[in-house]
Amino acid sequence: MLFEVPYNFDENLIKFYKKNRSYINYLYLPPYKDDSANTRTSIQTNTVGHCYMPNTREEYEYHIRRIKEAGLRFVILWQVYEHDLSIDMLDYYSGLETSGFIVANDKNAALIKQYNPQLLVICSIVQRTCYNILNKDLTNYDYVILYYTFNRALDVLKLLSNLKDKLIIMPNTLCDVNCPSVHHWFPTKDKPFDPSRDCSMTIEHIDRCGFIFPEHLKLFDKYVGGYKLQGRELATESIKYLCHFYFKRTEYEDFIMPFLREDMAEQLKGLFEKYSVEEYYNTKTVQVIKIMENKEKSLHYQSL
Repeated sequence: MLFEVPYNFDENLIKFYKKNRSYINYLYLPPYKDDSANTRTSIQTNTVGHCYMPNTREEYEYHIRRIKEAGLRFVILWQVYEHDLSIDMLDYYSGLETSGFIVANDKNAALIKQYNPQLLVICSIVQRTCYNILNKDLTNYDYVILYYTFNRALDVLKLLSNLKDKLIIMPNTLCDVNCPSVHHWFPTKDKPFDPSRDCSMTIEHIDRCGFIFPEHLKLFDKYVGGYKLQGRELATESIKYLCHFYFKRTEYEDFIMPFLREDMAEQLKGLFEKYSVEEYYNTKTVQVIKIMENKEKSLHYQSL
């Protein structure tokens, strides 16, 4: 099972990925800053390895060359629903030899496949593909990054076996499985990210976290086509730490500690004293099936 992995514009990360490329499907990275926004735009910094963005197109293209020299594939994030791809943009990124795009709408997916059917088209998690998956036209998508809800609805994935090769899940998310997401991904100066409104995964709701521990990926392997690791905003050493454990499926009791407050990490680990592993990863299954069968109308975030 291969991983989609983040690139944070630190060359040291490329060296690590080159050594571990047998685990990697492709790197994902944002477009150049003048071409389109991305979900981390608002938290970009000037520190390499912490959601840094190149300041010039020359610098951006330098990183692309380094990725290709390492024998690694990359795809471009095109995550703003309202931002249509143009032929000029497709020409530019194709000239850089991108393997494809992660897109936020079906229009861009169709345009890419019309432009070049060999380019990968990945349905971004910002499309929040969940209960609508059986009704969604996936013709133009090679992969679909499923919404966090599926991280806790393992038995539903078993029912989607005809889509297995397309399905990607994000195991290291710390979001609430029902995260509204919009202002989480795209905060503005007027409406910055507010955890109490935008993602309720607080200490009181740690049981709703979508996190999947590395040693538990084996439960999902038969039902998905791969995994995406979130983390472009992380420092290089943190990304390497994440990748090491997920690539190797290593069990480590304190694995989660660097990413959560100590009290939250302890509560998350403690959930496995309350639930069996199978129960933990199926806490949303009944609800998802009911909604997919139209026996319930919606979850909160669908109405946002």
